[in-house]
Amino acid sequence: MQSQARVVVIGAGIAGCSVAYHLALSGWRDIVVLDQGPLFHTGGSTSHAPGGLSRISSSRMLAEFARYSVPLYAQLEFEQQKGAVLVGGLEVACTADRWQELQRRAGWAKAFGLDAHLLDARECQARNPLLDAGKLHGGLFDPGAGVGNAVVACAAMAAAASLHGAASFHGQTTITAIEVNGAKVRAIITDQGRINTEAVVLAGGIWGPLLGRMAGVEVPLMPLEHQYVRLGPVPELAANGVEIGLPITRIHDLLMYCRQHREFFGVGSYNHAPLPVEPHAIRSHRETADPSKHAFTPQDFAGPHAQLCELMPALRGKPIVDGFNGMFCFTPDSMPIMGPHPDVQGLWLAEALWITHAAGAGRALAEWLDCGAPSLDLREADVSRFQPHALTRPYVRVRGDETYLNTHTIYHPAEPMKRPRALRHTPFHARFAAQGAHFVEVAGWERAAWCNANAGVGGSGSLPLRSGWAAQHWSAVQAHEHLLTRSAAALFDMSTFCKIEVEGRDALALLQWVFTNNMDIAPGRVVYTLLLEQHGGIRSDMTVVRLAPEHFRVLSGAGAGPRDLAWLRLHARTRNLDVRIRDVTSAYGAVGIWGPQARAVLAGATNAALDNSAFPYYSAQPITVGMAPCLAMRVSYVGELGWELYTPAEYSLHVWDALWEAGRAHGLIAAGTGAMDSLRIEKGYRRLTFDTDANITPFEVDLLHVVRWKKGDFCGRAALLARRETPPDKKLACLTLNHARDVVLGREPVLHAGKPVGYVTSANSGYSVGRNVAYALLPAALAVPGCAVEIEYFGAALPATVAAEPLFDPDGARLRA
Repeated sequence: MQSQARVVVIGAGIAGCSVAYHLALSGWRDIVVLDQGPLFHTGGSTSHAPGGLSRISSSRMLAEFARYSVPLYAQLEFEQQKGAVLVGGLEVACTADRWQELQRRAGWAKAFGLDAHLLDARECQARNPLLDAGKLHGGLFDPGAGVGNAVVACAAMAAAASLHGAASFHGQTTITAIEVNGAKVRAIITDQGRINTEAVVLAGGIWGPLLGRMAGVEVPLMPLEHQYVRLGPVPELAANGVEIGLPITRIHDLLMYCRQHREFFGVGSYNHAPLPVEPHAIRSHRETADPSKHAFTPQDFAGPHAQLCELMPALRGKPIVDGFNGMFCFTPDSMPIMGPHPDVQGLWLAEALWITHAAGAGRALAEWLDCGAPSLDLREADVSRFQPHALTRPYVRVRGDETYLNTHTIYHPAEPMKRPRALRHTPFHARFAAQGAHFVEVAGWERAAWCNANAGVGGSGSLPLRSGWAAQHWSAVQAHEHLLTRSAAALFDMSTFCKIEVEGRDALALLQWVFTNNMDIAPGRVVYTLLLEQHGGIRSDMTVVRLAPEHFRVLSGAGAGPRDLAWLRLHARTRNLDVRIRDVTSAYGAVGIWGPQARAVLAGATNAALDNSAFPYYSAQPITVGMAPCLAMRVSYVGELGWELYTPAEYSLHVWDALWEAGRAHGLIAAGTGAMDSLRIEKGYRRLTFDTDANITPFEVDLLHVVRWKKGDFCGRAALLARRETPPDKKLACLTLNHARDVVLGREPVLHAGKPVGYVTSANSGYSVGRNVAYALLPAALAVPGCAVEIEYFGAALPATVAAEPLFDPDGARLRA
């Protein structure tokens, strides 16, 4: 074994082989891949994966991974075996609710360019004759899906990567240590010797947490068992004379998927209680050839087996010829874990990847290693996305159980997680609870979505009440809060937003480099700005206030905060800048007071001058509220006059009470995130990760007003300059639904002349303008006011029209009142 490598990949399963394969395609050499098991049946999850390849997802990232992975597997061959057979994928509905869900999933497929289509019950039976059409409402068929042989795909990718000596693969090699010195990877220590390297990719799957600890980091994934059995022989299958002739069939209502094994029928079942396995309890290769497989537990399959036979009568009386409980990886948010670790230079992760997505993910990670950034937005998978509590083993264990149980669940986009809850409370939590708040979870925080104390207060506008799917996890109170904010004033809890202090001699230099806007502003000024990837895609957006010549406060969304913090620290380190970067989120309470009466309310609680000349828009200054010190920033996310007030956490309730008392005469209410989002969409404010992400640039979403070309170089500037003279192919457009009763929620396909041309990025009700609103990324030729389009919602084409934006207060007079 060699003693030096450019990169060492730990794990020769589907993730590790894919990373090595794509690095070799990119021209890398000196790639070493190690695994503790024999190649390429290594004993991990890849070795026993049944191979279902389903491409449809609500995540664009996962859909893109699958779009690339599945046909690649079908092209790969090793020793006259193929990496996949594209027999299609069939999802069937046994209930009316599931049939509605399949219509939604068909919309996702259409939105992301997949050619899936709905089938009636008889058409489902024609695709899989074992099904009883009388038990079905219908199905969804994806002709590009299929069944993979992951071990063959691994062997084929390894053979290709090994050509001309680009990569070497070593099985039965145990990692004993990952040497880290000065927060940098230095070497891998194995039972076969030492390999010096500056880059290590962890692709160990269920062993990922153990490997992470060798490098001093936590990998938040949980191995859980799910069952797989083979039934038969089944004469109807034997008659077709092929190994795999039926489409991979998913029976979500039974929490199962099925595939053919010649005359036998394979069934994977999630229809049992979670069976977690702590990583340290996984058996070693000395004990078994398949450490990721446990003995089959027949008691967990008895009930599901009977249910399956009702749907597929041909399986009645067919014995279980073999079965096992196989381990797979589950993460707190059900997404993969990828990218460079923020705390250890040279440590990369490619963990919790399913076969369906692994080739696309491996290509993306190889591109990240090779070019410094992936071309596809990977925020959903970024290892730096996790809050500190999400890295603790108790949290990972509880969330692992929940994500397992949700594998086939019909999940509403506004539905909060069930467990764990009540982890983080803002300083204002008790005051919102006293207002009857309905709380949702955001980055571990309990945050008010609406306050039931506002029910029936004021009007609800001209829009009819929502019904059906759109009314779930929604309340008419949101309309009341929206309109009361527009007519009087409201307090919004902003404490969950990430607050980052950047101080030091090079603080300005760092922020000028990472941000698009000009940060060389006077102390007391505030700017809104973007963070770009080096290819010009939008990584994040932030509000920044300069507190002193060498002191800035950077404000980021609760979910985006960990990634943004990691990004600032990365660039400070790589540019060798003298700065101190601290996350001070928990040190401060923050409340937004917005509405036409906001100045009157705040004036009743402070002696500070609040008129436009003394306190202009986009400025900040210290003030006293009641008897508490605050930093007041005149900014607004809802399109109304107002301020954000930041105060040390211990003063927060005093500040709230002073404002509440001052607001009694002015109609002040406490409002939640539901109203905040409907207020912002009327104003045309972009929502990060929905309307903006790294797949698009400021050109497509009309954010060039926060790009300062003349300030000097900044991250992504060269990429933007290269595109500056070329009009964008797509533009973010504001759509209004033609009929007041029509509501959409996001990710629905947008049609023009009956063909998909884009998809909804974000949506909500515009209670002030009396229209339901959606934003969508459309071809530039269609993103013009007056253009008629349709939004497909559960199979129905809802007419909509492109509108000039913003819909509300287009000249911004209310903000500057």
